Amino acid sequence: MKTLGAGIQTEITNRQFISCELVELGLATPLFLSTAIFDVVTSTDTSGGTQTYLAQGNFLNFTSVVESEELKINNVSINFSGASSTFVNIVLNESYLHRTIRIYRVWFNTSTGAIIDSPLLVYMGTITGASVSDSTDESIVSLVTSNHFYDFERTAGRKTNSGSQKRYFPGDEGFRFSTAELADIRWGRV
Repeated sequence: MKTLGAGIQTEITNRQFISCELVELGLATPLFLSTAIFDVVTSTDTSGGTQTYLAQGNFLNFTSVVESEELKINNVSINFSGASSTFVNIVLNESYLHRTIRIYRVWFNTSTGAIIDSPLLVYMGTITGASVSDSTDESIVSLVTSNHFYDFERTAGRKTNSGSQKRYFPGDEGFRFSTAELADIRWGRV
């Protein structure tokens, strides 16, 4: 169960508060990003000490995080509009699949701008896919993430080899030549 610290509770009851999200991408070289329009210097339980979360402002957004009492797969899509070559290169060149992602929310004192309490973890998941879409105006990099139940409902499939086929159908020889290399198959021609 997540609980807000007393300082945060006091600040949000004022009906005017400032908050932003901090995103930690657990890549080979970790990235620390903020949805604020200014860099945020703080530490989280998983950041390995004080980090500077780089401001991304309106260029970073993600779908809402939904919590429920039942076990289910939560997906969050993170989008970088106006993406720099840094984000495009991550998707094109780096091994990003199955890397961790954490999203924290942090609140600021409206008078002083100081961070109130410690950031609250609102989402933890794994990167399960990515895409890059380019237009004449900008590049958009999207990371698809899922919580730790992302392969919970996956049905293990059969392989297309003779051994797997014979397990279910002992007399079937349909995949007997499935591992043989064929140079060219001419479909529909003699």
